[in-house]
Amino acid sequence: MRTENGVEYGDLLKYVDYQYVAHVAALNAATLATLAYAPPAPENAHIVTKNLDNNTTLEWSGSGTPSGTKYEIVWREMTAPTWQFFTSSGVDQLSTAAGGYSITLPISKDNVIFGIRSVDAQGHRSPAVVPIPER
Repeated sequence: MRTENGVEYGDLLKYVDYQYVAHVAALNAATLATLAYAPPAPENAHIVTKNLDNNTTLEWSGSGTPSGTKYEIVWREMTAPTWQFFTSSGVDQLSTAAGGYSITLPISKDNVIFGIRSVDAQGHRSPAVVPIPER
């Protein structure tokens, strides 16, 4: 902190808006509480790349999730900073011992970024997991 030509430079306590800081802290606490209530994020998420077509097949496992947990598939264009679209319909449970899930979407895997998130019965959502390519 310094003063030059009568102008103060630096972060000074007299310029802090304490009410604003309190609101930011409350928002952060609410966000963390909401994330804490969310079910675990999907595991072993991958995009099946063995078929050269314009459909996208996603597979993942949901071990350790409470009963009633559903899944949403989210996606966005490559240049978009946030998820633009989502669907929760069409998720099928795989007939594997690991209890995996799968969905095939009529969307080209070359044009978007996908994510998979868990949703509990109260609507709490886990952070989206970006699947990795697998042949």
